[in-house]
Amino acid sequence: MAKRIKVRAKMKKGLIEVKYKVTHPMETGRRKDKSGVLVAEDYINHIKISKNGKDMLTLLPNSTISADPYLFFKMKGTKGDTISLSWISNTGEKNSANTKVK
Repeated sequence: MAKRIKVRAKMKKGLIEVKYKVTHPMETGRRKDKSGVLVAEDYINHIKISKNGKDMLTLLPNSTISADPYLFFKMKGTKGDTISLSWISNTGEKNSANTKVK
């Protein structure tokens, strides 16, 4: 499965509304595949969100988060700000995405 990030950030009622959808299987290491073998752990365990290069939020999720996590939050800012999200999985895989506030 390709692991990607969809992001949208827009001004609404004086705040930036940010929506992220991260495509990731979030395997706990407890599920068995069709042949009965445990599927290896593979989950996001560190998420960092920044605005214009300044860290705004750090999340430390664990294996109990569902597959393809969806994040929604509001923050102060202005049109044209750059919002970034980066994540690291327990396997060391990394991904990131940036968007400008519309």
